[in-house]
Amino acid sequence: MTEARVLEGIAPEVTLQELFASQGADYSRRAPRQEMVDLNLRLLEEAKELIRPVVIWQEVKVMGAGERELYLENAPTLKGQLLPKVLGSADRVILFAMTIGDVIDQRVKNYINKGQTLEAFILDSAGSVMMAKAATTMMTEIEGTYKAKNLSTTFPLGPGHSYWKGLEDVRSIISFLKGERIGISLTASNLMLPKKSIAMVMGIGSNLPDFGGKTHCDFCHLKGSCTMRNLGSDNC
Repeated sequence: MTEARVLEGIAPEVTLQELFASQGADYSRRAPRQEMVDLNLRLLEEAKELIRPVVIWQEVKVMGAGERELYLENAPTLKGQLLPKVLGSADRVILFAMTIGDVIDQRVKNYINKGQTLEAFILDSAGSVMMAKAATTMMTEIEGTYKAKNLSTTFPLGPGHSYWKGLEDVRSIISFLKGERIGISLTASNLMLPKKSIAMVMGIGSNLPDFGGKTHCDFCHLKGSCTMRNLGSDNC
């Protein structure tokens, strides 16, 4: 088992079109009003200044799999219906947690307290799409270190999705990684703080199942309506 590693990132580039898509806005038939464009651009730049992407991850050996369980060496057993199918033949897994910090959460709250709900909504949407894009960048960087060793990786899986409902495993992952090192804490109901945080697992090995280009989004009940999926993000 390797030591946990911390990796800092930068705010990703997000287009105005991506920001609109994250809000579920459809301007295919008519252009947005200029004042709406200006407001979104201003808040997009504000979000870029507020976020600080950081990830902590650790490689752990897979000891075996049950019907719904994934057994790890010196780490908590994870329980989810898709885990054995995707990760059961992996040699090792990466336990991964990421946040963009709580400053943007505080700014959203400030806007709400001032009655500026539109600004709060747009800024929160900007944080969500930046979180998703930063996660994709960081996961791709981690995957690259294994491809250089001629090892394959699975698509990431995240507890809290419909295919892995148990939020107890969020606590297992965050506690194991010592998420407090990057500022992540948990509520009594296992929700992560800051709000823009994720926990995921990805398999590593030379004999992994072939899912034909599918990602964890294809196994989620939100796949037809998720705005992050529409942005091409599968690490949310």
